[in-house]
Amino acid sequence: MSQIKILSLALGMLLSLTLFSLSGCGDTNSQANLNPTSGKHPSGWVPTGHQAAAKTDILSCTECHGNDFTGGISKVACSECHSNVDSNTFAIHPQQWGQFAYALHGPFVVQNGTESCSNVECHGAGLTGIAGSGPSCTSCHLGGSALSPHPVGWNTAADLSSTVPLHAQFVGNNGTTSCRNLACHGANLQGVFLSGPSCNACHNFTL
Repeated sequence: MSQIKILSLALGMLLSLTLFSLSGCGDTNSQANLNPTSGKHPSGWVPTGHQAAAKTDILSCTECHGNDFTGGISKVACSECHSNVDSNTFAIHPQQWGQFAYALHGPFVVQNGTESCSNVECHGAGLTGIAGSGPSCTSCHLGGSALSPHPVGWNTAADLSSTVPLHAQFVGNNGTTSCRNLACHGANLQGVFLSGPSCNACHNFTL
């Protein structure tokens, strides 16, 4: 067989394979978590949708978000939400927070501000919470500020003795529901490590 015929045959096979592969690229992948029209994830993918997929097969994310998750062709880095994670792609908060997040997040916010918390995937742009993700900051911060665990007036009190009548009036009017949780003074008001003290430290009776 002449070299011209061999070359023609090889080029024909190469052209056929190219056309075959291109036709495959146009097919919709039924296993993909992408909208075939926009090439983006479907509505509601973040925050809850991507969690299960990432835990099941995190390597499938690298094709778009990069081998190191710094953005890749998608230009969206995992660190945009997982911003304080100590190299743990699954962690949202710093690893050392663990079960003491309620105690350790205060100093972090005072030092760094709320920028990494106040987005539409975490605690909401206005820190009012996101369903399936971060709760509203006001569920603990009664003063309406992300830096205020107690009502606003308490923060301006000069010393502890000044807050005593304020908290007595608040509890008298509102009860202990907002105080009685695992982040503040404990479910039984016996205090929380690195957070609110036991109410029995001052009140020698059961609340």
